[in-house]
Amino acid sequence: MHIEEPTTHEPEAPLSVEDSQSFPESQPLQKGQKDLSQENLDACQCSQAALQMALIANGLGLWDWNLITNKTYYDPRWKRILGYELDEIAHDHKSFEQLVHPQDLPRIHQVLQDYLEGCTPVFEVEFRMLAKSGEWKWILACGKVFQWDEFGKPVRMAGTHKDISQDKAIATQQYQLFEQLQREIVQRQSTEDQVREKSQQLETTLEELKYTQKQLLQNQKMANLGQLVADMANEINNPVSFIYGNLHPASQYAQDLIRVIELYQHHYPTPTPVIALHLQRLDLDFVKTDFLKLLWSMRAGSERVKEIVFALRNFSTSDEGQMKKVDLHEGLDSVLRILQHRLKEQPDRPRIEVIKNFGELPLIECYPGDLNQVFMNILTNAIDALEERMKHDYSFIPNIFIHTEIISSHLSLVNSNELWVNDKLLEKKHKVLIRIYDNGKGILPHIQKQIFEPFFTTKLVGKCKGLGLSISREIIVEKHQGKLKCNSQLGQGTELVIEMNATARHYAAIRKHASF
Repeated sequence: MHIEEPTTHEPEAPLSVEDSQSFPESQPLQKGQKDLSQENLDACQCSQAALQMALIANGLGLWDWNLITNKTYYDPRWKRILGYELDEIAHDHKSFEQLVHPQDLPRIHQVLQDYLEGCTPVFEVEFRMLAKSGEWKWILACGKVFQWDEFGKPVRMAGTHKDISQDKAIATQQYQLFEQLQREIVQRQSTEDQVREKSQQLETTLEELKYTQKQLLQNQKMANLGQLVADMANEINNPVSFIYGNLHPASQYAQDLIRVIELYQHHYPTPTPVIALHLQRLDLDFVKTDFLKLLWSMRAGSERVKEIVFALRNFSTSDEGQMKKVDLHEGLDSVLRILQHRLKEQPDRPRIEVIKNFGELPLIECYPGDLNQVFMNILTNAIDALEERMKHDYSFIPNIFIHTEIISSHLSLVNSNELWVNDKLLEKKHKVLIRIYDNGKGILPHIQKQIFEPFFTTKLVGKCKGLGLSISREIIVEKHQGKLKCNSQLGQGTELVIEMNATARHYAAIRKHASF
């Protein structure tokens, strides 16, 4: 890796423990000479001695790398790990790279780059190095930058090497034993029908337990989050309601007081000198108009806070394991209110316009809290995609389109044999479609196939976990027996389509008859 050299740099002596290889021997004290015995070693010598003992105890070799000059100091213990003498390895970074296995060198460069860019807190990597005996030894390298230049660029790193070949050999042996054990189990299962049948039953039970555990974990997380949001909304709502409720009478009081002042001015047009002086300083005409405007502005702000509190309450609806008939449009509006801070105009980008085309939907039987989470995940991804495109195209006008409609089952995204779905009023099966489309840069076809997989993400490392669409698919498909589909064209945008039944069976009944 090439590191740009700063304009001013003074090389320092390498970090070494060579000076602490031996303590000074005791000598008779001369007149005026200080005592240099072990009891009177200065702090620096003690630290070097302690460092040496720690390295010896842990079997570590020390290295100190100047990233500007590529000069690298390797202490004797570092060289002896590979079996080399002191003068057989030059103090240069190329000496290290020449000994590394060619297949491992790219990985070292990548880990180093990630560390220097701040993606990882410490440089740590395992790789193979060529020993003097001709064998490849496994090495664990750890290090950190300890010196930066005036521009904040790394200048020097120091760290350690440790021989972990024995640990690797033990791990390989254990893995081979494990594979052998697995082969024996498979052989026994192939010859014993009864054991195979029991194993199948255990596997089925394990899958059910994993599924149940995953559902319980997700439900618990959502319940905790919903309860927290609901509590916060209540805490905010109480003082805001008090302020909002008192602003109207306060405005009335202000108008009455202003009216009284005007009456005084009418009947006593010549005030005393003291009152006249205060009126001159106060600018009463401005205060009378601005005070009422201020009160009405406070009322408008209180109304906005009440809208947000209402949206939070609606978003954190506690289902308590029961399906409810709700208006899906209210859930969408609540999520949009919560995301308003990301939709509004920013100093570095324009406002994201949300265009709603809501059809006439009946009340839908569903888990509203879970559906709100799906809306939140999809809309958040749409906003992220639009922000990414706006970084590279300043003339781009970002839009999000939300379309809802109810259709007959024969227009379903995927043919289905859901015979239990029946609209009692029209004697026909119906589906609800929710389309959320953004005009971002779109998704490549081969990536579209992976977006619903757990932990898959197209965003930067650390920005997200890659679970949003995976959880959304599980909520729609598993919990509501619906469908979730992605349509995208590169350069045109991305559309997520949610298809749900207008009437749904209870989730517990669905799980009861589910087959694995």
